[in-house]
Amino acid sequence: MKKILIAGGTGFVGKQLIDFLVGKGYSIHVLTRKPRANPLENICFFRWDIERQYIDKKAFEGVEILINLTGANIGEKRWTNDRKKEIIDSRIKSINLLYQYISENKFNINTFISSSAVGFYGAVTTDKTFAETSESGNDFLASVCQKWENAALKFNDLGVRTVILRKGVILGKDGGMVKKLSPLAKLGINVSLGSGKQYLPWIDIRDLVTLYDFILSNNQLKGIYNAVATEQITMNDFSTALLQSLGKKSFLPNAPAFVIRLLFGEMAVMLLEGSKISNDKLNSTGFYFEFDTIEKSLCS
Repeated sequence: MKKILIAGGTGFVGKQLIDFLVGKGYSIHVLTRKPRANPLENICFFRWDIERQYIDKKAFEGVEILINLTGANIGEKRWTNDRKKEIIDSRIKSINLLYQYISENKFNINTFISSSAVGFYGAVTTDKTFAETSESGNDFLASVCQKWENAALKFNDLGVRTVILRKGVILGKDGGMVKKLSPLAKLGINVSLGSGKQYLPWIDIRDLVTLYDFILSNNQLKGIYNAVATEQITMNDFSTALLQSLGKKSFLPNAPAFVIRLLFGEMAVMLLEGSKISNDKLNSTGFYFEFDTIEKSLCS
């Protein structure tokens, strides 16, 4: 039974991914600040402390695969200078600590799957479609992703197969954007923001966890991939689909952009801007998206 070490496995994606991989026969080690006293079946918890530069070395025993999901929620709070530092540090320091432990102790890791985001291309609304070879943006989101990816790519120096997923918005009923907005949509409230014409690159959580398994099963895959569904939707499209999935309609206007900027400050660009992202590279690997339209994602 192959063992996987997951850093940042207690959030929305981590919980879904762990359940899925255990179901596929993997044994999972999870790094967490507060380990459970009793392990679950095929799931063991180990303590780490990024600020104190500590990882319980037992977490690496028998592990060949490392999955990194760490990072403070980028949309949780206003982007003050302190919050920006926290967003960056929570991503970079965690990867650097993992790299340090693996390189110094020569742990036998052969595969590293790390996270990034389509924010790499910048928070802009344009008709251009961005692919993995496109240049990065020049705003805060882009700079975070650049630093995030550069830290992960150092694992190549250790001879570790390194895969980076530039994820779109992750959609699933148990968390994230859908869970936050569904209560409003159930009241018949339009959840679209600003013009609503900004694109919303997205991926269904069920396709995302399947993608991790696909990468683990195909050793030739490495490098950077846009983890987004094929269907290009706007914020207006998402709002309409969410309302329809709940049997609702709304005749209310979109929340005005100036209100969003007042409420969220600089972070508003995340909500008001968005471009089309290509998944051609991922499709060319033979990966199959089961929930590739917003209707399938929200209604099944």
